[in-house]
Amino acid sequence: MKRKAAPAKPAAQPASVKSPPKAGLLRKAARVGAILVGTRVAAETGKKGAVGLLAGMGAKRLILRYPMGAMFVTGAYLAGRLYEAKREVDRKRGVKALPDEGAEPILIDEARSRRAGR
Repeated sequence: MKRKAAPAKPAAQPASVKSPPKAGLLRKAARVGAILVGTRVAAETGKKGAVGLLAGMGAKRLILRYPMGAMFVTGAYLAGRLYEAKREVDRKRGVKALPDEGAEPILIDEARSRRAGR
């Protein structure tokens, strides 16, 4: 007995392929900001290698997923930067520069008159 050929299936119309929605300008800016803050956090951990990389990746992930996380991580990073800058200014204020008493000061008028006398 011969087998009958399977009935031909009707030609299915090709499904329309939609391109994924394009990321908006705000999303692109958020990604750039997340990358910048993530790399800075990784650098500021003071540890190179896996620990810094994980800290940066975690910060980036938190920034991109949660708006409050973005504000928290970025705010904490900026607060740390401001604190370090203030400590540096306070440290520089505490150091008194020694005055240069090795030579007598020359008055501007005197220097000009000597120069003109040449």
